[in-house]
Amino acid sequence: MKPTLTMEQAEAIKLMYNFGHDDDWILRAHAEFLSGHAPRWYDGHTFDDMDVTTLAAALINGYEVEATPEGRVREYYADLQEKERAAQSRGVIFSLECEREGVINTLNLLGIKIEGVNAR
Repeated sequence: MKPTLTMEQAEAIKLMYNFGHDDDWILRAHAEFLSGHAPRWYDGHTFDDMDVTTLAAALINGYEVEATPEGRVREYYADLQEKERAAQSRGVIFSLECEREGVINTLNLLGIKIEGVNAR
């Protein structure tokens, strides 16, 4: 099973790989961090005290990246667009158009811009 990591955790793993570190090094460094003996430059706080087993599962099996609130809104909006394209009834199409417009109006009222939804 793939664990779910935050975007920051996924980026930290990619950064360590970019510096040439392998899975074994990442696991050892994190285990040392958890025990209080990590090098000063290792920022294990990114993993929110993630246990070594979960980190190992992420490195071995891969991981899912937790959706951001913006990503969830973008996905919801795209689902509405797809339902609208597939709808047969004019009443359903109109309802979905109104729901999409509600999403846009809400984001605009909150001053939030999301690419693909209310920002181009």
